[in-house]
Amino acid sequence: MSKNKSPQRTTSFESCLKKMASFTLDDNSPEPLASLDYAQECELKNKAFANFLKVNDVDIEASALIQSPKPRHYRTTTKRRVFNSSNGLSFGFTNEPKAGTVAESALEPETHLDIYKFLIKIFTEKSYSALSKALNWVIIRGSYERQFLILNIFKMDAKVVRKAKQLSELLQKEKLVEGAMLYFDPSQSEYYLEADRPPRDLQIKHLFGPRTLGLKVNDTLMRYSPTGFSQVNESMVPEMIDLAKAMLNPKSQDHLLDLYCGYGLFSHTVGSFCKKVTGYELSADAINSAREITKRLKTSQSTRFYSENITAGTIRDKFEPETQKELVILDPPRKGCEAGVIPQIANRKPKRVLHIFCGTDEIPREIKQWQKSNYIVKTIQPIDMFAGTPNLETMVLLESK
Repeated sequence: MSKNKSPQRTTSFESCLKKMASFTLDDNSPEPLASLDYAQECELKNKAFANFLKVNDVDIEASALIQSPKPRHYRTTTKRRVFNSSNGLSFGFTNEPKAGTVAESALEPETHLDIYKFLIKIFTEKSYSALSKALNWVIIRGSYERQFLILNIFKMDAKVVRKAKQLSELLQKEKLVEGAMLYFDPSQSEYYLEADRPPRDLQIKHLFGPRTLGLKVNDTLMRYSPTGFSQVNESMVPEMIDLAKAMLNPKSQDHLLDLYCGYGLFSHTVGSFCKKVTGYELSADAINSAREITKRLKTSQSTRFYSENITAGTIRDKFEPETQKELVILDPPRKGCEAGVIPQIANRKPKRVLHIFCGTDEIPREIKQWQKSNYIVKTIQPIDMFAGTPNLETMVLLESK
């Protein structure tokens, strides 16, 4: 009797990239491709992605990589881990840099480095030790024009808050950032904005400035919580929206189902061409932002948002009955969809599905799930959302057989 075959492991995109590269990638660097000429980087990624699909038995040829308008200095969300050791204070990535210094990046706006350098100068002062010793991460978010500071801390007491308020006064005087907040993470999570959070009234303390960030795509202004997810490469967002619209081809009678919708980036843009939009997202903060945007855009009659964990059971038991004119956008986190989600969506028989992958290694496994559910891949379109890094964003269009 033959033995059962174990599931085939996916060959990672990064391993394909390393195989194709003519140099050794630095595994400790968050941006190992940043020193390359951008045309060379794109050529390498195109070859590596084609090889990745082939070795993982995805027999559909991908379209050429869509390049980033800003291949360097593009990141509108940046972060530094705070290292407090016997050597002194420093801001870094994976490895601890020299005391009193900030690890630099070719992918971030120069204004971010100016802010980090100002902060480390302040935090090395003895009078700020209560605050500096409580830090997990220093995070900058916003747009290319405006920045917002988030201090991720594992301890929040009267001394820490008092020093944070004193820092706020300095920041306002220097006009380095538009606003600031404390984000309480006593678990000291590896994920700078995704901790197991304490009770809601303690998790965030607003220090000054606006309580929301803004992103404008064409004529649509969207405001969202500073702790909510948003794309880190602002320059790519208009291209991504236009591509999603072209791939899904929404019509005036269609119903758009936007899953893992965040604050509704696709709902408020691609969804504006549809009769009805329904968005689902686990984060209550993101859903509150999405609802506020619908009020301002006066689309509340046609657009609904719900805070739900997206599972097979949620789709089966809580979603409205499917229609013959349903389109789906599926934009899960890097780890992909939970078990059973794809077959349950396929059971609704949507006309077209746009599955967006920020975790490239999930593509073969999840495409096979769609194929088993009688959907075929029409287009695989990689986009260079994370230039300078060994990562891609990929938009896959699927239709029922």
